[in-house]
Amino acid sequence: MQYRRNTLILVIITLACWLGLGVAQAADFSAQVVSRTGSQEVKGKIYLQGEKMRQEFSAPEGLSINIFRPDKQVMWVIMPAQKMYMEMPFGQSDLGKTMQMPQDKAKMKLLGTETVNGYETEKYETTVKGRGREVKHYIWVAKKLGVPIKMTSADGSFSMEYRDIKEGNVPAAKFEVPPGYQKMTMPPGMPQGMPQRR
Repeated sequence: MQYRRNTLILVIITLACWLGLGVAQAADFSAQVVSRTGSQEVKGKIYLQGEKMRQEFSAPEGLSINIFRPDKQVMWVIMPAQKMYMEMPFGQSDLGKTMQMPQDKAKMKLLGTETVNGYETEKYETTVKGRGREVKHYIWVAKKLGVPIKMTSADGSFSMEYRDIKEGNVPAAKFEVPPGYQKMTMPPGMPQGMPQRR
């Protein structure tokens, strides 16, 4: 379950970065996502369609899927091995309680332009507040896609990068709960990662 919590944290960091940059109508694409937190490397897939996002990671307990739907103000945690899912209320206000990002690019320091994985990007320096501390981050925003495709912390504790980016043709079904899956609930006071069957 620790692995699943770590991948959920990665999703939150990604969303904080996007929403902090005011991303609303980004290009549709899929990509491989490679992230490092400390000594742990996590590889997975990301799908984006407008402001909808899906991230998939291979976890020890099976495939872990997180779907963020700002239009519905929810996040779904999908567990294919159990054919179950959890639904959590999750909007920009909830995100703000978890991770504080600048409200717009005007509050970030533009360092210049660089090419990252074939895309022309603008490189920014910013400070991310979360877990009781502030950490300086560098963010590379692809001009064509309208989203960050690389992010690193100045202290080396975190990095994330999109590779093998494929534009367009992202099926709408990628952003829905698969048919036949049973909803789970997380009772108040129960630790994250310990859901119960409804």
